[in-house]
Amino acid sequence: MKKLFLSTLFMLFSLILVTPTFASETDDQKLEELAQKGEIVYQDDEVTVRSFGEDEEIANAIYNHPDSVSETLFSPFSSSTGPGGRSSIVAGDSGRIVYWTVRPATAWPYNFTGTVKLRYYSGFSRNQAVGGMGALSSSVSGSVSMNKNNGGVASLSGTAHALSGDKYRVLPGVSTTFRAN
Repeated sequence: MKKLFLSTLFMLFSLILVTPTFASETDDQKLEELAQKGEIVYQDDEVTVRSFGEDEEIANAIYNHPDSVSETLFSPFSSSTGPGGRSSIVAGDSGRIVYWTVRPATAWPYNFTGTVKLRYYSGFSRNQAVGGMGALSSSVSGSVSMNKNNGGVASLSGTAHALSGDKYRVLPGVSTTFRAN
């Protein structure tokens, strides 16, 4: 009886340790699958930029990704919520794609224009224009795929201009790291 109890306890304990790993893989797979829905808005030899428009399923997958919120005070935040709304940037599991999304705190239609700044560990940098139009408290999302990289940091900046004339800026410091492939 004691062996049965210990083996059951060991099995449950191991499931508790393994479950977060599977959850992260599921979140990454979901993002990869949803990313195929996007429309290519720019492509060259180095990057491909996709727009997901106002697809709330993709925006929620980015916002709810386990890597979307930093838990340490000394590292940059990959997700930020402020008086102007919410913004997030998350690196994909492959290390070759960065997803971004913004939700301005406005009930008016808006146009978001922004930049994903890619800073590679090799010293190379690239700024990629991103954006989209949203309506009635919706999110706008997109991705930047890199054909090759040696790892680095991606940050999101930009402003949403509402039809009412108000401006909503992405808070500074919304960034994430991506790994070399």
